[in-house]
Amino acid sequence: MKRRPLSGTGRKAKLASAIFVLFLGSNDAQADHNAFKPMVVYQSELRDGSYLSMVDKGIQQFEQKSSLTVKRHQVGDGDYIQQLSQAAHQGYSPIVVVEANSLEAFSQVARENPSTHFISLDVSYHVPNVLGLTFNHAEGSYVIGYLAGLKTKSNQVGFIGGMDIPTINNFKCGFELGLKDANATAKLKTKYINNGLSSWNDIKGARVIAQTMLDQNIDVIFPVAGFASVGVMQAVKLDKNAFSFGVDQDYSQQFPDTNIASLEKRVDIAVFASLMQLKNGIWNGNRKHFGIKQGVINVALNPNQSVLSNQDQQLAEKLLRNFKGNNDNIAQRIAKDCPSRL
Repeated sequence: MKRRPLSGTGRKAKLASAIFVLFLGSNDAQADHNAFKPMVVYQSELRDGSYLSMVDKGIQQFEQKSSLTVKRHQVGDGDYIQQLSQAAHQGYSPIVVVEANSLEAFSQVARENPSTHFISLDVSYHVPNVLGLTFNHAEGSYVIGYLAGLKTKSNQVGFIGGMDIPTINNFKCGFELGLKDANATAKLKTKYINNGLSSWNDIKGARVIAQTMLDQNIDVIFPVAGFASVGVMQAVKLDKNAFSFGVDQDYSQQFPDTNIASLEKRVDIAVFASLMQLKNGIWNGNRKHFGIKQGVINVALNPNQSVLSNQDQQLAEKLLRNFKGNNDNIAQRIAKDCPSRL
C-alpha cells in the first residue's frame, strides 16, 4: 500500500517534534528555577509578516500546547534593558529577549538576576541562566548569494542590513561567499540602516537606501533588516528592472515578479521548543544552534518562472540538499569563514 505524503500540518508537527528532541539531548538536566512565569519583551508592535510575528507564532503554539499564558510586553519608545530588569524583579521567568543581539548590556542584566532564566534570540552567552538560540544564517544566505550572482546583469549587487552587528554580518558573509562562487566578477555594495532598535521597522529608511543603490546600477538587493526589508522590496518592485530577496519568511506572493527567493527563518519552532523545555524543568546547555539540516533555516524559491529558470531552481535545490549532508565542502567553508556569534 502506498504511503500518503505528510500534509503541511503533519510536516510541521514532525519538524517541531524533531527540534524538541534536539533540545532534550542525551543528558537531560533538571533546571533549578523559580515558578514558571514566562514573558516575552518586544521592542515594537507586532505586524503581520514581521520577524516579531514569527516569534509570537511560536509563543502561540506553546500556549495552545501547554494551556499556559505568556505575558507579552511591548517596550515602544522605552528603555529595553530597563524593562528586562523590571520583568526579572517582578518574578517573570523565563524571559524571551528578542533584542539580545542588539544590546551589549543584556548579559549584565542576566548576571544581576541569576535566578531568572532568559531565552536570547540570535546570540548566546557564557552566562549560566541564559539559553541562546542561534541560527546558521550564512548557510541560507549562501544560496541567496549564489542566485544573486546568477541573476545580476550589471554585476552590481547590494546588501542592506538593519544594523552593523555580528548577527546581520553572518547573513552578509554567507551571501558574499555564494555571490562570488556563482559570479567572480560581481561586486557587493553594503549599507546599514543603523537607526538603533527602530532600524527593524524603518521601512522608509530602507526604501531610501535601496533607491540610492538602484540609482547606482545595482540590480539585485538582499535586505536583512526585519520588517524594514519590505521597503527595499517595494523600491525594487517600482524600479521594474531589478530583483530582490525576502527574509524571515516567504515574500514570493507579495512580490511575485521581483522576488527571486526568500530566506525563511523558522524562529517560531525554536521559541516553541525552548519554552517547552523550560516548562518541563530541563536545562542542558546554554546554546541551541539551528541551520538548514535542522529544517529551521530554508530558502523558498519563487515559483514564478519569469524570475527563476528551471536550471536556477535545480542549482538552488542541489545546494540545499548538500547542506543537509554531513561533509559538505561549502558548509565547512562557512563554518570557518562565517562563524556564528557565541
